[in-house]
Amino acid sequence: MRILFSSTPAYGHLLPLAPLIRAALAQGHQAAVLSGAGMSGAMAEELPGVPLLAAGPMPEVFVAETARRTGKDVFNPAPEVVGELFAGVRLDLTLPQALPAARAWAPDLVVAEYYDAVGPLLAAVLGVPWHQFGLGPGLPQALLDELARAAAPRYAAHGATPSPAASYLDIWPAALHEPGWSSPAPRRALRPQAHRRPSQTWTAPRFADPDRPRVLVTLGTIFSDSAVLRAVVQAVSTQDVNIVATLGSSLRGETASPASSSSPTAAGGGSGGGRVAYVPFAPMDSLLDGTAAVVGAGGSGTVLAALSRGVPMVLWPQGADQPVTAARAQAAGAAITVDGADALAPALAAVLALDDYGDAARTVAADLAALPDAQQTLQDLTH
Repeated sequence: MRILFSSTPAYGHLLPLAPLIRAALAQGHQAAVLSGAGMSGAMAEELPGVPLLAAGPMPEVFVAETARRTGKDVFNPAPEVVGELFAGVRLDLTLPQALPAARAWAPDLVVAEYYDAVGPLLAAVLGVPWHQFGLGPGLPQALLDELARAAAPRYAAHGATPSPAASYLDIWPAALHEPGWSSPAPRRALRPQAHRRPSQTWTAPRFADPDRPRVLVTLGTIFSDSAVLRAVVQAVSTQDVNIVATLGSSLRGETASPASSSSPTAAGGGSGGGRVAYVPFAPMDSLLDGTAAVVGAGGSGTVLAALSRGVPMVLWPQGADQPVTAARAQAAGAAITVDGADALAPALAAVLALDDYGDAARTVAADLAALPDAQQTLQDLTH
């Protein structure tokens, strides 16, 4: 079977699909990814040998165009802005390349993550079934309505009628969905996996006192603004901990580089005795080894990875869907959510001192470990 995986061109949207793509290859299927050309480097690292059907621009382009069209803040948007971003502007800028590429590759099946409006439209035009892949908490009905509204004229322009997903592949813990949420298609629970690469080569920083608790500070790949990262590290370093802080790129500013040395083996002193090592982007599966707590912004990838490994969190949401994701982790008892840098240190102290947070995270991890893995799920989809 030929399976086309369609993703918004961003790490946090592509990487959760990787286990399913690898499962497809392991079972003898042909797989390709449709995303922006700027994802070619990520594909080479994460999914070597899997063809990329390059179509459309990277997020900075369609984010800027959405801001121009709507005049609204795209990083803290209302549902109608999200609809225009993913199902209006991105379709307009991506379909001219995506349609001929998909027709030429001729998939039998499409799997699209839930912010990707391109894959479902391609499935409708080509007359093939498709499955939706959830990245985090289920999207609220108001947002689903706006995505459908924005996409409708694009379907009409191509003589296509929207078709419902055959199933909803859900890596988010059932108990952590918003109360009252219902799946937009028959739900298939799928075990999430912390991001890993085919070859894990990352080496953890060396600290002078390795017996201190190690805290991972990560703002993900989109909201890793350098000023915010500095504020978070400064707050966390008031505690007696070793800190691994990841650097990432931001659509709103420069590459975060608050340290004079970003070598993973060079640890500098924090303001309160904590030791800090800045490291470049690395697989979460490796970063979480030996980690006592995560301090982050509440991105679904970070939260799911920490939950799958039973690691408690302190979360300071920065925008997009992070407040919802962080709130659900807190409701599960596995995280404390704060609204400013000054609240990070006491929250971290509580998470490290009280067993309740770690116990709750480990309970979620056990529930997730019992779910069908990517191999079983892929087999179910193709038989």
